[in-house]
Amino acid sequence: MEEQEKKTLGERIEEKYGCSCSCCDDLIRNQGISDPDIARAAYEAGILYPRILYQDAPADVRDKLIDLLDKGEPDKNLINNYLVALAMIGDETVAEYFQKWEEAPRPWRESLYVGPYHYAEEGGWCIENGKKRQLFFDACYALEKSETAAPEENVYGGTAEEKCPFCESSYVNVLVLDGRDERLSFLGFHGKIKIKYCEGCLPWSGTVFCKYVEDGESTILRHDDGEEYFCDDEDLNDRTPFVLSKKMVPKSYCDEFERCAVGGRPAFVDDASFAVCPECGKKMMHLAQLGEEWTTCGTHYIQICRDCQIAAIQYQQT
Repeated sequence: MEEQEKKTLGERIEEKYGCSCSCCDDLIRNQGISDPDIARAAYEAGILYPRILYQDAPADVRDKLIDLLDKGEPDKNLINNYLVALAMIGDETVAEYFQKWEEAPRPWRESLYVGPYHYAEEGGWCIENGKKRQLFFDACYALEKSETAAPEENVYGGTAEEKCPFCESSYVNVLVLDGRDERLSFLGFHGKIKIKYCEGCLPWSGTVFCKYVEDGESTILRHDDGEEYFCDDEDLNDRTPFVLSKKMVPKSYCDEFERCAVGGRPAFVDDASFAVCPECGKKMMHLAQLGEEWTTCGTHYIQICRDCQIAAIQYQQT
């Protein structure tokens, strides 16, 4: 017992999980481990990345990070990481301080390109009308390749009838989700929706918006730019099916590059980017992330406004 007490928190984490706290991100993503001592050990060791280490941080770690920014003179090279760690914690106390620092900036604000409100999105939330609003669903299902999937299980819809005005390729129903599937009940749909875009043009298009209707076809609302790269219908339709996992996976299942999922917390390659609904002006909810298991190059982020029935598709790449 005495020998155990002499060990550092980091050593105890390594003994418990077989890896250092800085490598616990795989455990969090794959097994959904929620252990406040991981964040404690990371903070004790001065480890601020990967950010996911702080998603279940306890109040004592949160308060230390807040004090560094609210009362101290933090190292300007670490301010960004402190704010991201707090954004990942993202409880009501953090939201209160982000609002305070946005409205009454601390001296360190001058060293940043954006304010605390922008950092909130790194944790998947925002301040809206003075209150915190989460921008992702806690429920999460992986999207997995399946050579034996039945047609109705495949969430990739293939080509649509419309053609892209920039490259003349067919638009693609990149994601088809049926709200009658019990696994997707958390989305609040009562029928099938189709999310549409041009696959070849997306990297040059900025954000593509489409209007969806349940059990009907979606309509492109905004597609501002593209590339003259033609995608053959046969190639667009000849894809290995993707299906929803049978069981729920941890909310932070997705990494920045490879994995695919519906729901859960997005992992952005670059800065967090939640589209603004072109009709109501609110930040849109994260719906799905399509990593390179699906896209082969770059990561696609699909977001929705359920009130206006609009979807946004964004692209990020290193």
